[in-house]
Amino acid sequence: MRKDLSEHCRLLTTSTRVAYDAIGSVYCPILKEKIVFNAQGFHHLFYEPDGTARNIGEIIYKLTLFPLAIPVVKNATSIAEKRSAEVRKSRKKRAPLQKAKYYALVAKVGTKNPVAVRVILRKVGGGNLIFWSIMKN
Repeated sequence: MRKDLSEHCRLLTTSTRVAYDAIGSVYCPILKEKIVFNAQGFHHLFYEPDGTARNIGEIIYKLTLFPLAIPVVKNATSIAEKRSAEVRKSRKKRAPLQKAKYYALVAKVGTKNPVAVRVILRKVGGGNLIFWSIMKN
């Protein structure tokens, strides 16, 4: 975790990490596959794909939305977007490229004031389909 995070962000990070680690995986009916919540997905909440740190506001935004990720994965009725890309096999700049697929699932979640939330899932090569990101739609 970065040292310059505000105290609020630190507490939010700690509580989200505990909840995140407890998930393991969740079955996604629309994709008929389990979604793995691993360290790569958690890392992506704090850093851009190129390795640069996200700003604190964006981190807090994503961590605050995170509790809605599982309801979106379980309740999405369609795939809002599919795309393919080439990504580095690891975070190293000279790592070889491999094919990746991204899926965006959207669902209205929440009880008092439902909000449309988008969850991004990522699959690199023949690996697991993992949680990648979350945002309002």
